[in-house]
Amino acid sequence: MEKLIGRGSSKSMAQLGNMNIISIGELEGQLGVLKWPKFIAACEREFGDRINQIADRLIADTRLKAVFVSGPTASGKTTFSDRLTRILIDRGRPTHLISLDDYYHTDTARFDDKGRPDFESIDTLDTKQIVKDFHDLLCGRRVQLPSFNFVTRRRYFDPKKNIKLGSDEVMLVEGLHGLSDLIAGRISHGQWLGVYIMPWCKLLDSRRLLDGRELRMLRRISRDVLHRGATALSTIDYWPMIDRTEQEFFPQYLARADEYVNSSLNYEYCVIAPLAARQIEVSLRQYERGCLPGSMYLQNQSGYADLSQAIAAARDLLHACERIPSADRSVVPAQSILNEFIQ
Repeated sequence: MEKLIGRGSSKSMAQLGNMNIISIGELEGQLGVLKWPKFIAACEREFGDRINQIADRLIADTRLKAVFVSGPTASGKTTFSDRLTRILIDRGRPTHLISLDDYYHTDTARFDDKGRPDFESIDTLDTKQIVKDFHDLLCGRRVQLPSFNFVTRRRYFDPKKNIKLGSDEVMLVEGLHGLSDLIAGRISHGQWLGVYIMPWCKLLDSRRLLDGRELRMLRRISRDVLHRGATALSTIDYWPMIDRTEQEFFPQYLARADEYVNSSLNYEYCVIAPLAARQIEVSLRQYERGCLPGSMYLQNQSGYADLSQAIAAARDLLHACERIPSADRSVVPAQSILNEFIQ
């Protein structure tokens, strides 16, 4: 994760707060009947407290009319934004949640030289329309926000998303590129708060076993299989596209943020690792038997961009997951950010 800090960045990872570092031995020590529920509650409480701290700032400063939540894939932006929105509304500050995913261009996706589509870079967004809509909202005008159908790759308009910001209301914008100079940078900084969220963590054995990037990969594997019909290998094979975007854009987003949220939960390794490992095992067995489906992310969906590299990465992840004690997903509280990846 340290690679997200570019040489020109004025921020350091330390400003994210303390890195969550835990060992396999410490995890195993928390697995008792009495200890485990308390450990989970403590992890969730720490994350919930961070959301409330940001809500406090927004309640106290009524000059802030917009919040931009940015961060790498599988960081929990959606759940964090949902929870922050509900808290602000409950505390008397009406908030409108806007997803940048609804501003995808409707034209055909671009592909790299290996046939992987680019769904990650800011060029995939209609930034001109985003800036216009946000400017109009902040000027008190009524705006019909778009929605996007990812199956048909067409934009449509829901009458329920025709909104206007009242004098005390907030728009909360969630998306990979919310903190881009092309979006947040077009608004006076006195009007908005930037939040950067990602898991910043290490799981240790005799050496480093997993870091935040690999935890996000496990989260994404689990979510992609559940909700997108992907295979574990297709997600891993697509990851170079994700890495490329993160290295290009995220150092500047991290530097532009006002608040930093560490979305890792120390107990989640015991839940997400066995779920993702199960899907990795399925993919590897399919490969060995010659019945592996093509990658849903590839242009022709009949192969993989770099199957040998994906298999090597999958085996490394599986080896790490096999070292981690397992816990059933039923232990995860209903409001946990982890549910974004396991339900």
